[in-house]
Amino acid sequence: MVAKIIRCPNCSEELELTDLYDGMEITCSLCGSLMIFEKGKILLMETNEEFYIEDLECEEEEEEEEEEEFEEEEEFYGEYDEY
Repeated sequence: MVAKIIRCPNCSEELELTDLYDGMEITCSLCGSLMIFEKGKILLMETNEEFYIEDLECEEEEEEEEEEEFEEEEEFYGEYDEY
């Protein structure tokens, strides 16, 4: 499984998850919050709040890929010259 990066719902620290399975315990390395993954949701034990995993995923990876594609297109087409 590809690593998934989520943000801690308590402190927003980025957490890299290499595996996800029901009952998995996740501890934030910054604030120490304990979370449990169950049925596509993260349960924050301190407050009993539930968060969908999709809502906590970091979107930085997608943005980086888009920037790389733009740079490749720029190299192919070069700069536009006005005639």
